[in-house]
Amino acid sequence: MVENKFTYQTISGVPEQKVLDELLHLYDVLFDDARLDFFVDRINTKEDLVTILCYHNNVLVGFKLGYKYDQITLYSWVGGVLPEYRKQGIAQKLMELQHQCAKEKEYKKVRTKSMNRFKPMIILNLKNGFDIIQVYTNDSKQTKIIFEKNL
Repeated sequence: MVENKFTYQTISGVPEQKVLDELLHLYDVLFDDARLDFFVDRINTKEDLVTILCYHNNVLVGFKLGYKYDQITLYSWVGGVLPEYRKQGIAQKLMELQHQCAKEKEYKKVRTKSMNRFKPMIILNLKNGFDIIQVYTNDSKQTKIIFEKNL
């Protein structure tokens, strides 16, 4: 699918190695606390993995990954857009495509987590009908906000 100058792709299951390498690189660039081993392990072990990709001139500039949380819920796990491509609607489109895919797979809800340092993601979630259902502090002393949305 082409949206303006961007091409979007949806992949069900573990992506092929070339795509996985692109994802690993982008994940590493976007997140200063990236743990590549954890990222790969989760991709290879989670059930019903859904990957939404955004390319510009055949270069991966954004992604969104999710997987089965329970029988009725898709967990939107991680995603991001390169800084120079932000504020162009890419994150919004990635979310829309993920939710469309979740509906096609007959999920009834989407759940995600964020942290206060990712304010644009919090705003995007709230603008798209997510509710805050819980806030907690994990073992690493990070405050996490859990969002959920009925599809």
